[in-house]
Amino acid sequence: MEYNVAGLLRAPHGETRHHEVDEEPSFALIGARLTGHIVGSVDLMRTQQGVLVQADLQVEAEVTCARCLRSAQTVLAVHISEEFRPSVDIRTGMRLWPEPDEFIEDELFLDEHHVLHLDEVVRQELEASIPIKPLCRPDCAGLCPHCGADLNEEQCQCAQPIDVRWEALRQLLHN
Repeated sequence: MEYNVAGLLRAPHGETRHHEVDEEPSFALIGARLTGHIVGSVDLMRTQQGVLVQADLQVEAEVTCARCLRSAQTVLAVHISEEFRPSVDIRTGMRLWPEPDEFIEDELFLDEHHVLHLDEVVRQELEASIPIKPLCRPDCAGLCPHCGADLNEEQCQCAQPIDVRWEALRQLLHN
């Protein structure tokens, strides 16, 4: 996702541009496989420092169920609100940012051609939105910890050892 914002940088503060997004992702995620287009909207606003990006995006992804290890579909949705600074002055061509003692993340700068590259910011936000413990369905029974049988498909036939600490409670069931 790239946007040439040279015209917006010449505009007065508060000027906005709206873009609808529907494109193939140009990156991969570590914890999920993207299976659809990134869709949503991107709003760009000229600020005193640069360009404020407000984006609401979503994409379908395939994740691995934390209980049964099957693949599961999910929708990753993110809201992005970041300000990008120009690295070169639009009128003079002089280098603006970063100053020698200033550290700002590289992906939050417009390049020397005044192009805003949004892919890395979107990738990081999507990576952070992957569920910590994704499930194929809310009532997933998972795998038997002893024999590995998928408890969603079959009842486990292995003899599970009884923990002796619970023996007194088991005796109450038989009285």
